[in-house]
Amino acid sequence: MVQTGDYDYAWNVQAEPEVIAELQESGTTGKILTAVGTTVEGLYLNFSDPNTEVDGQRSEMNTPNPFFSDKAVRQALNVAINRELIAAQFYGGAEYADSNALTGFEFFTSPNTSWTFDLEEAARILDEAGWTLDGDVRSRDGVELSISFASPINQVRQKTQQVIKADLESIGFKVELVQIDTAIFFDSAAGNDQNSAHFFWDMAMWSSGPPSAIPVAFLLKWYAGPDGENISQASNNWSAPNYQRWVDAEYDALYDQLLKANTLEAAQELLIALNDRVIEEVAFIPMVRRPFFNAASNRLREENIAGGAVFTSPYWNIANWNLVEE
Repeated sequence: MVQTGDYDYAWNVQAEPEVIAELQESGTTGKILTAVGTTVEGLYLNFSDPNTEVDGQRSEMNTPNPFFSDKAVRQALNVAINRELIAAQFYGGAEYADSNALTGFEFFTSPNTSWTFDLEEAARILDEAGWTLDGDVRSRDGVELSISFASPINQVRQKTQQVIKADLESIGFKVELVQIDTAIFFDSAAGNDQNSAHFFWDMAMWSSGPPSAIPVAFLLKWYAGPDGENISQASNNWSAPNYQRWVDAEYDALYDQLLKANTLEAAQELLIALNDRVIEEVAFIPMVRRPFFNAASNRLREENIAGGAVFTSPYWNIANWNLVEE
């Protein structure tokens, strides 16, 4: 689009920083626009076992994941993720490395979290928890630390997968990379067992972010609800938002309080507490606060397409995307 002018707009040009810079310099018919909001690229962990069937269903919510049910494994994984390298090499700057699920908006960004990259500490945590090396791969009680790691297909994510795989395997994980066409991965059809709602892997990577200042719907992704009614399962056609099958009574109680909050101060306190619970329990591993690169033709009036507040869609002003008069 930037180089040939065949189109007027392209959303989410997810490419390495050097490719973006090259497009900026070489584009003759278009330009790259950058927007940084609340979207986080991160790792989602499956708290159920995707390799065991119960009544014909994989990842049944009452069947614990054989290693992610151990918090020590999640903690080791958390400190084995090189956020700074991933952010710098694949997203345009080390400053985009992040440790929060809710970020990019001061009102709900927690000051209580931090991240560390330390492979020696990760190995120590696994040793202490009894996950011992047997050759190149750790195991405990006959369970091998062998994980499947899925991602939608694009160059940035596949390179990120390779970085994570190399670091994890250096401390005794065995990592199988799974790469799925983006349209299939995010397709919500009940019969599509390769989508994120089925989550038939141990770990997956994608990006999401709160669309509003008090994002109650967004936070449902970690809410189990009474009797697990909010967990994605065959019984609800994989339509419930808790894909990870994480059940945490404290998180659910905080979420229920958020629904009843009647002041901004109360809502803010609860939002930060909800974020901190997710991070403390390593239910989700944030990596990068994602900058979005969108491409626009020189034919479009830039003042109508370049702006927008944190929570606005890039298309908020599409009715006024007028062509430049020649």
